[in-house]
Formats: sequence, C-alpha cells, structure tokens
Amino acid sequence: MFKKLCIGVMLTFMVSLAPQGSYQVNAALFKEFSVSDEKKLAKEFEVLVKSRLPIIEDPEIKFYVRSVVEKILKKVPPQPFSFETNVIYSPVLNAFATPGGYVCVFTGLLINLEDEDSLAGILSHEVAHVTQRHIASRIDRSKYISIGTIAAVVGAALAGGGEGSGAILTGGMAASQAAMLSYGREDESDADKFGLQYMLKAGYNPNGMAKAFKVLQTKSLGVGSDFPTYLSTHPNINARIATSDAYIRTLSKNIQNKKTDNRKFLRAKAVTVAYYADPRFAENYFAKKKDFLDYVGLGVIAAKRNQIKQAEEFLLKAVSLAPQDTLANRELGRFYFGIGKFNLAKQYLEKTLALNAKEYMAIFYYARTLDAENNTFAAQKEYEKVLKYAPEDGEVLNLYGRVLGRQGKEFEGYIQLALAEIYQNNEDKALFWLKKVQEMAKTEQQKKELKKVNSILSERQKYWK
Repeated sequence: MFKKLCIGVMLTFMVSLAPQGSYQVNAALFKEFSVSDEKKLAKEFEVLVKSRLPIIEDPEIKFYVRSVVEKILKKVPPQPFSFETNVIYSPVLNAFATPGGYVCVFTGLLINLEDEDSLAGILSHEVAHVTQRHIASRIDRSKYISIGTIAAVVGAALAGGGEGSGAILTGGMAASQAAMLSYGREDESDADKFGLQYMLKAGYNPNGMAKAFKVLQTKSLGVGSDFPTYLSTHPNINARIATSDAYIRTLSKNIQNKKTDNRKFLRAKAVTVAYYADPRFAENYFAKKKDFLDYVGLGVIAAKRNQIKQAEEFLLKAVSLAPQDTLANRELGRFYFGIGKFNLAKQYLEKTLALNAKEYMAIFYYARTLDAENNTFAAQKEYEKVLKYAPEDGEVLNLYGRVLGRQGKEFEGYIQLALAEIYQNNEDKALFWLKKVQEMAKTEQQKKELKKVNSILSERQKYWK
C-alpha cells in the first residue's frame, strides 16, 4: 500500500503540467472567480497531484496529518467547501494548500519538524491562505489563468528557489502570471496573523509557527539555491519570525508555555522516518533506543536490509515494551508476513485488529496472509474492507482483482486490475486490461461499470501526456 515513484520524477513533475484542453479558470472582466470555481479547481488539482505523485496511505501518517488539519478547521469560520488532506512521498520540505482547500504535506516536512506545534504552525498558515482566498483573489483580478499555471507555482516550490524554479515556471507560464500567483508580503503577513489565531483557538502553542520556520531555515543553510524548501515560496522569513515573536510576547505566560501532547506526532514521524527517510538518517534517529517506537523503527530498517534475525529481535522488543500498541503489533505481523510465517503474521495482525478494527494497514496484510494461504473468499472480504478506507490504492485493487479472477469472476477482476493500473498511473497496462473488459461487457450493468472506469482513465490521461 505504498505508492512508489522515482524521486527525480517527483521533483520535476510540474514541467509539463499544462495539458491541452484541461479545466480552465476564466476570470475575465465582470466575471468573478467564484466559490464554485474554487471547488472545481481544487478537484482538478487533486487529480493532477494523484496523477503525478505518490500518496501515502499508511493510516498512522495519513489520518494523523488529517486530524491536525481538522483540529485547526474546527476553530476556523465556516467555509463553503470541504478541505481534503493528503501526504506525499517526497524528501521536499514543503506543504501547500490550493484554492478550494486541497492541502498536501510532504514526508520531508514530517521528517524534519520536531513537534506537533510546529506542524500545526505550518498547516495553520496554509489553511489561512485558503480562508483568506489569497490565490483565489489574485485569480479574480487576472484575465485568464489555467490549471497548469497554478500547478506551476507548486512546481516552483518543488524545485526550490533560484534557477531550478525559474526553469519550471517558464515551462508552465509567463513570468507575469508567476508574479500574479505568488504570495506577496501582505498575503504572508495575513496568513501568519490568521494562522496564529487559528493555532491559539485550536489549543496549540503559537510558538510552533516561528519554531517551524526556524527549523526549516536551519535545514536550508549550506545547501544550493535549488534546495527544495517551504521557505523558498514563503519570503521575508526573518521579519515574519520577528513579528510573530513580538505578538507572542503579548500573550499570557500560560499560553506561551503551553505543552502539547506529542505522542501521536512522534508515532507518525517514526513511521515516516522508518519507511521514507534516508536510511542513515533513520538509523541515527532511532539509535537512542528510548522507547518502543525506536525499536519499531530499527526493526523496519533491519527488515528492509534483509537482516531477518535482527529485525525480529527489534520488533519483538517493541511489542514487549508496548504489548497493547497497534503499531508495534502491526509491524511485527507485517514482518512475519514478509518472511512467510503466516501463522505468526495472523496472530499479531489479529491482535492489532482486536485493538483497532479500523487499522486498515493491518487489514491489508491480514488479507494478504489469507490470500497466500489460498483462502480466497475470506481474503476478498478483507480486501473489500481495506478499499472502504483506501479506494484508490493500486496495490490493493490489483490483489483484489486477482482474487476475484481466481473465483471465476473475470469481468469484475479485470475491472479492478484496470483501476489498479490507472491509480498507479500505468497507462499502457490500464489500456491492456480495459481491452479485455471491453470484449466481456455484455450486460447494462457491466457497460455502466466500464464507462465509469473509462471516465476515470480520461480524467488522468490529460496529466500523463
């Protein structure tokens, strides 16, 4: 359930984002860029991102980040659209939010921040850009801007500042449009001001925003101009840190010294570091062996290196330190599945699900264990449970389709295999399976399902060109 993509592709994916015939934002004279336009743009951007970048599906990471955004949104005035949050696998130290409330956080940011207050600071700032309609207002003042234009702004963020971002921008839009869509000092000040208010109301320590900026500023020292950081697209950072600090000094000492529970943050960070950080960084991060999370991390790293005995020792240690923890039990069950010890895998995965029946990564590996034992009907039911939580996960759809095929449900199986390839952005393979389905579609229901899959394919194809 982890989508993989070449990092080089991720860092340059916006170069050719302006597809012919894509959704256009038309904000001509006397026509306001409406909330309806924002919703359409957010949806289009979501498709664009999913067509080019690997989305993290691990619930420990995905649901945690989403929960922080939701906690902030509870204290934000009612918005006319629903926010959507995803985590992207990339070493980039970045986050962004589009008009219409599509929020993305990169794993590089989670790996480098130190606590939940810092993450909330970044996310509050991004939410404020949306609620104050900064980009939307700039679109409203322009005559004509395409989805490719707006996408190129994020492309510049991915490539960092300096010459690299310039190359991206010239590939996607004119310099005047780039200037129109970039955040100005007034926008940044506005987002800081409202972001700090959102943080305070949500119960976070407002120092988190400036702390996050300081951490990222430190990480940027000594690297080239194209180092991809959050700060490259959010200018005037020193002045903004000073302004934030001055405002916080006017608050009560209780607020300034407020402590935030970081346990969920540390869990999400541990999983992110173990699976997505540079191996040397990860090993150093977990070397302290202070608690069960360190042993989980070391176990995952050892397993990735095929150090089976050591991985088992670390993961068993993690479970012994936290016998009722879902993450420790899940990772041990996942490890046993990986080395073919299916009885042990089921033991720890069942324990995980007894603790949390919605832990869909555990459900996924439990389904795979049943599948490996040729218990296809039971496996099918478990895959269907996973798909309720992760309906666009290509790996799950692939395995689900093959289970259906082994039961003689060829049409249904081929449909799932086609969807799997679409969501994994493999056009040729998707077309291969769709050709098979086309030949088999006989009933009206089957033709309806085929039409729906073709529509999803068309939606993605414009970003694959």
